[in-house]
Amino acid sequence: MQKVTGIKSVDFKIKACGHGVVNWNGSTELKTLIDGSWKTVTNHNMPKLRGYTNKKLASNDKGEKFETLKEATEVDFDETPLYISQNCIRYHLFKDDVINWQHPKIHENVDKILCSMTGLLRGYVIPRNENKRTSPLLLTDFLELGKKGNFEQLGRAGSKEKQETKSGKDKSNSLFSKTTFGDTEYIAYGSINIEQLQFIALSNDFGQEAIQITTDKEGIALAEKIENYIKTLDFAHGDIKATYHNNFVRKGTIFAEGQKGILLNEDAINTLVKQMLNMIENLGFSQAKGYVYVESVEVDYNNFEQPKDMFRIRKDISKISPQKSGEYAIYYQQGE
Repeated sequence: MQKVTGIKSVDFKIKACGHGVVNWNGSTELKTLIDGSWKTVTNHNMPKLRGYTNKKLASNDKGEKFETLKEATEVDFDETPLYISQNCIRYHLFKDDVINWQHPKIHENVDKILCSMTGLLRGYVIPRNENKRTSPLLLTDFLELGKKGNFEQLGRAGSKEKQETKSGKDKSNSLFSKTTFGDTEYIAYGSINIEQLQFIALSNDFGQEAIQITTDKEGIALAEKIENYIKTLDFAHGDIKATYHNNFVRKGTIFAEGQKGILLNEDAINTLVKQMLNMIENLGFSQAKGYVYVESVEVDYNNFEQPKDMFRIRKDISKISPQKSGEYAIYYQQGE
């Protein structure tokens, strides 16, 4: 079996700072004490908390266990820390690629999507024609480390003419509450998978057809479009090539069964890696009365040989390779 050697992933550790909550989880059903009795309320806004549930076990006078709602103040930020979901981060990373995914003719313009950072790094699925590209970019959630959350009780005043309760009764004011945060600090990890980045599948044999083509001429033209797009990027350098072939075979496969596709060369891969890392380093956004920005990114050009060394930046930062000192692994070769 032919062994694949070289840099197989570019892993990174992200540190970010901010203030307030940028990723809310919406209103949460809880209980509160009103006029001496426990009432169920749905007017508490809760941010995304890892592992949080609004229910707990309690005991009655007979010692029998039953499930009940928590109070808004029953939050342990050590056990259920604040986080920003990776979906939220990915949205803001690729926000500049304005794509209307609901456009009725989007399935006819997949080549335009593919010639973008969204198409090459974020990935996509077009349900109508089942075209898809698996994202080479792995991101974890941004996990908050400071754990300085607060419970805030707020009031909204208004005349009886302006507000009514859900039952239709007039009210003059409405109390609501939030779990809020002050200054925040986050840690996250990510990885760019070189195998998924370098190869764009154009056959449906393995369920990974990025775009439908019918002739080799179309494949060659698409490769040229992708190559020209990569050359326009800020970090473009060297002899960038995107090569089409109608029978690329993955190295080490038992059956030499190939597929149509486009293979990116060393300089094309490195350009996309550098561009993606720069986008992450310069990420910052404000949302929902909070903000966050990336403070630092540590990089590991990982040429691991053992599975245990995947994502080694999470385990032992002393073992990482912060500078590119070899070539990227090549997983595909032209078949007969």
